[in-house]
Amino acid sequence: MIENEKPVDEKPDPVLPKYAPIPELPDDTPIGNVRFPTRIRDALNAAGMATVGAVRDMSDAELMSLQDIGPESVSYLRKTLGLPSTEGVTQPDKKPT
Repeated sequence: MIENEKPVDEKPDPVLPKYAPIPELPDDTPIGNVRFPTRIRDALNAAGMATVGAVRDMSDAELMSLQDIGPESVSYLRKTLGLPSTEGVTQPDKKPT
C-alpha cells in the first residue's frame, strides 16, 4: 500500500451540511448547507426552495401546502430560521405601517 493511501474498504467521509438552522443565517444561505431533518430538507428541495430567504418568504399556509410539511415542520422552521419576511426578517429596510 502506498503511504497515506486509504485502504479500499474505507468509505469516504460524508459531506455534511455546514450550518445549524438559526435565525441569524443570511437569507442567501443555500438550503443544502443547513442541517435540516432529512424529511424537511427533501420537501424543501422538491419544492424548489434554494435558500433560507426563500423559506422565510413563504407564509405558513404556503409551507404547509408543500408535500410532507405539516404544522410541526412549519413550527420547527419558524423557530430555527426566524420569522417570515412579512414580520420583517428579509425586508429590514421596510418601515412599519
